[in-house]
Amino acid sequence: MVGPLGGRTSPEIIEAMKQMEVPFKTMDDVDFEGKVVLLRTDMNLPLDPKTGMPVDTTRMEVLAKSTLTELLVRGARVAILTHQGRPGDANFTTTDLHAKLLSNMLKTRVKYVPDIYGSTAIEAFKKLREGRYRIVMLENVRMDKDEMIKRPFEKQAATKQVQVLSVLADIYVNDAFAACHRNNVSLTGYPLVMPAVAGRVLEWEYRALTWVLKHSQPPRIFILGGAKLDDVIMVTEHVLSTKKAECVAMTGVAGHLFLAAAGHDLGEVNMKVLERKGGLLLLEDAKNLYEKYGEKIIMPVDVAVEASNGERAEIPVSLLPLNRPIKDIGSRTAGIIEDKVLNSKTIVMSGPAGVYEENNFIQGTKMIAKAISLSEGFSVVGGGDTVAAIRKLGMENGFSHVSTGGGALIEMLVENPLPGIEALKRASIH
Repeated sequence: MVGPLGGRTSPEIIEAMKQMEVPFKTMDDVDFEGKVVLLRTDMNLPLDPKTGMPVDTTRMEVLAKSTLTELLVRGARVAILTHQGRPGDANFTTTDLHAKLLSNMLKTRVKYVPDIYGSTAIEAFKKLREGRYRIVMLENVRMDKDEMIKRPFEKQAATKQVQVLSVLADIYVNDAFAACHRNNVSLTGYPLVMPAVAGRVLEWEYRALTWVLKHSQPPRIFILGGAKLDDVIMVTEHVLSTKKAECVAMTGVAGHLFLAAAGHDLGEVNMKVLERKGGLLLLEDAKNLYEKYGEKIIMPVDVAVEASNGERAEIPVSLLPLNRPIKDIGSRTAGIIEDKVLNSKTIVMSGPAGVYEENNFIQGTKMIAKAISLSEGFSVVGGGDTVAAIRKLGMENGFSHVSTGGGALIEMLVENPLPGIEALKRASIH
C-alpha cells in the first residue's frame, strides 16, 4: 500500500520508498499471532449536527483496509483507542457509532466498550485474551481527563491510563498519523513502557511526505488553499526559503489574503471574511512573503462569485473590489496552475480552491485535480476539506498519495517534530 487512497505511484518510487530507513519500528518488526494489540487510531469523524451521522469516513476506511485487516489476518486481537471531538464541542461523543460503522466495514463484530481503563475495560481485555472477542472499541479516549494535558513523555507514561492498559496489552501500535502533532497521553506515553510500532497508515504517511521533502524531483509546486491562513504563511515561508518548492500557488481564502497583501481592494464583504479567518493579523507576513518571493507566488488573476441570477460569474482581479463574496478562483487562474502542474515533477495540494460544497464553485478545485491526475509527477493531497472535495469529485485515485493528516501534514511539511512520531523513535531504542 503506497498511500491511504492514491494509486498513481510508479513501481520504482514504491520500491525506493520501501528501501528508505524509517526512525521507528513498523508492523514488519513484530509477530502478532495470539497477541493483544492496543491500537491508537484517529477516527475522529466530521459529524452532521442535525443527524449525528458522519459526513466523511475516509480515515476509518483507510484504517480498516490496511492496518486493521492486516492485524486480523496475522492473528492479533485488537483493542482500539481513538478520539472523537474534544470536550465542549458538539461532536464530542462516545465511540459507539464508530464500533458499528467499523463492524460493517470489516464484516466482523467490533464490541463497543463504554470505558477506557476501568473495570469494564479490564474485563474486555480479559475476553480478548481468551479469544472471546477479536476487536473491541474502547471509549472516546478524550473522556480521560488526563488525555490532553501536555507533559514530558515520561510523565505521560506514568498516567493511570498508560499504567493500566500497557499491562493488559502486548504491543502498542500507533496508526493515528493525523493526531501525531499532539502530545497526548495515548500518543506519547505507551512507547516508553511497552513494545511499540507504527501502523501502516502512519508508516506510509511518513514515507510519502519524507519522499517529498528529501527525495523528490524539481520542479516542485505547492498549491495552498482553504482558510487556515497561519498554516499557509508557515508552509510558504518554509518551502520557498529552503527551496523545497520552486513555486507556491495561492487559492481559496489564501488567495484573497495575498491579493490584499499585493494591494488589491477586495471589497468590504470579502475583507470581513478575511478578518474572521484571522487574515488581517497575517497581512504583514503575507506582504513580506510577496515582496521577498513575488515571482515564485502564483496569485489569482480572476475570481468567481455568485451572480444575481444565482449562476457562477468570473471577474478579473482588475475589476476588484466586489460587493459579493468571492467563492472560487476563476478559469484563467486555474489554467495558469494547470500549466505549472503539468510541467512539475512534484505536486503538493493542501486546501480546496473554493467553496467546494457548492457545485458552482468546485470548478477551480476540479480543474487543478484533473491536471494533477494527468501529470506524471509525484503528487500528494491532504487536509480534511481537500480530501472531502477530491472524494466528492471521485478523483482520489488520481494522486500518488492521499494524506489523512491536516495539522500533522502541515507540521511535517515544515519539518517540525511530531510528538507521536518522536515517542515511537524513543521506543525503537527502548
